[in-house]
Amino acid sequence: MKTKGEVFFFAVCVAFFGFMGVQALALMGEGRAGEIGSALWPLIALAASLGFSVVLLVRAVRSPRRAAAAQAADRDEGDESRRRRQAVALSTACFFVYLWAVSLIGFILATLLFIPAFAFALGERRVKVLVTAPLVLTTVMSAVFLKFLSIPFPKGIGIFAAFSRLFY
Repeated sequence: MKTKGEVFFFAVCVAFFGFMGVQALALMGEGRAGEIGSALWPLIALAASLGFSVVLLVRAVRSPRRAAAAQAADRDEGDESRRRRQAVALSTACFFVYLWAVSLIGFILATLLFIPAFAFALGERRVKVLVTAPLVLTTVMSAVFLKFLSIPFPKGIGIFAAFSRLFY
């Protein structure tokens, strides 16, 4: 086994996403028949998360030799593991700031700021990516959810709400 902790974590993920998937199935009856709406998206996300968790759990249980070699290599590379921990801490902090900021400054501005900050926290340093990715991803998400599916995002408050209304 990789480590008992990883196997346990992936098993908890499978149980959690499985339970939440069952709960999301109850939402499928809500809304109009044939409508793709807010009841379908949680189910799609949960199904994908459940599938990935099952794959990771199976890999963690099946590959004991590669895991032991990887653990030995990780012990030798203390700087790399410290860098990974910093990336996880920074990306988690970015996510919580984003959750807080989206209600204050609205989805569009918060997402435009979050995507490059999150990518930078994960180690991306190419300026072209840090500038292009937020523009493309925010535009695509806004077009899909706001225009095609008519699912509104938070607009923010004050002047930020007025800015968001230009796009809604």
